[in-house]
Amino acid sequence: MNIAFVGGGSLRILPIVRSLLENRKIFENGSIRLIDLKLDRAEAVGRMIMRCPEFKKTPCRVLWTADLATGLEGADILYVTMEIEREPSRTLSARLSLKHNFLFSDQLSINGAFLAMRGGGMILSFARAMEKYCPHALMLIFANPVSVYSGLVNLHTKIKALGICEGFHNHKWDLPRMTGRLEHDNSINAISAGVNHLAFILRGTIGGRDFRSVLDEYVLDPKWAPPGIDGSNRLTEGLWMLVRMYRRFREMIFSSEGDGLGHLFWDVVKQWDAEYVTSMEGLDIETVTAAKHSEIDRKFAGFAAEINRNDDGIWQAPYTGNTLFGINNHDVINPVAEALLGGPTLRIAASAPNNGAVRGFDDRALLEYTMDISGNGFTPVDDLYVPAPFHGLISSLSEFQTLQADALATSDPKLFADALEAYPVKRCPERQEYYCQMLDIYRDIPAVYQKSRDYIKW
Repeated sequence: MNIAFVGGGSLRILPIVRSLLENRKIFENGSIRLIDLKLDRAEAVGRMIMRCPEFKKTPCRVLWTADLATGLEGADILYVTMEIEREPSRTLSARLSLKHNFLFSDQLSINGAFLAMRGGGMILSFARAMEKYCPHALMLIFANPVSVYSGLVNLHTKIKALGICEGFHNHKWDLPRMTGRLEHDNSINAISAGVNHLAFILRGTIGGRDFRSVLDEYVLDPKWAPPGIDGSNRLTEGLWMLVRMYRRFREMIFSSEGDGLGHLFWDVVKQWDAEYVTSMEGLDIETVTAAKHSEIDRKFAGFAAEINRNDDGIWQAPYTGNTLFGINNHDVINPVAEALLGGPTLRIAASAPNNGAVRGFDDRALLEYTMDISGNGFTPVDDLYVPAPFHGLISSLSEFQTLQADALATSDPKLFADALEAYPVKRCPERQEYYCQMLDIYRDIPAVYQKSRDYIKW
């Protein structure tokens, strides 16, 4: 296969590629393409890939380029990961959101919508280039908001895309913890549907047993208590939210992300947001940002210094203690690539337009649902739905994100204002002031969206 990485100069790429190289069939007669405007960083990553022991066993072509066309020509997969969120907008929007009593996050929130406008033009440009240079390739999107970006590509270009959230395996931690086990259980099988960060487990098994029968045995017991989790009050609070949810509705959230939980348990998640805002009080945002960039530069300098050394000991330590050079076997691109090559079918929850997958939703609706990926593409599993008490909320959140994708595709400020209006939480007059002040913070988004304020106040 030919796999291209946008942001190929990122320090997270080498551990992922090492894992891919362990499966010799993936890159047989293929290539690794590292695309990055910071060409020196992409080159450093490329040269370290060619030094790793897995590459020596499975030689393939490695190229680094700042030119999108060169990187995409004949690609089979484009892997898109980049940091859309940055300072000072992160802290400023967090403060403003808390002031107006709105949820803050990089995905399922008003702030997530503004991040979509910031990064959507780049995502669309990647898809347009793919139409020309690799029209049959699959785009895998890991940048938030993944659902909006996957919708933008699928609904408005000829390219197929999946939005992949790293939280797709949260339930493999959450469910064992609810039964007293502090471990990741990869044998858990779950079918889910909803929106990214707020989907629901419809059916599944834990240890071969129906997951509801297992949870009934544990969390319906009035004496249930969370297991001790060292140094993490938030994980404990998160478990209590899941238990409250299950006891009331006998339904379980699939991926316990804060902004998803916040739409059901605002009392708890609001406090989390307040803690972040408090932690930034008294700090100069520019100084914090500069320190962060300096740390990244320092880390990359240490990484690049290894290029001309002959110390092969750097490859031996496991990834958990060696995140620059270890093998990251947990990234989803590995089983995706294997499945597309005709290997074992991969069952995963990912974001894409509904297209008849989840009953009761329009085909264009952006949702996250369980699907099977194989050499024939991706196919939703049967009998998907959203539990009745939450159908209205999920429908509104889906419309909120679908309208964002449409606004990006058309550069339409009215559609962006419509997307903000579709957000189903906090239907109070002050929302209009909040949206306009967010436009003031996000001065770096395309200027056309600043015209949205003409439609916000009515």
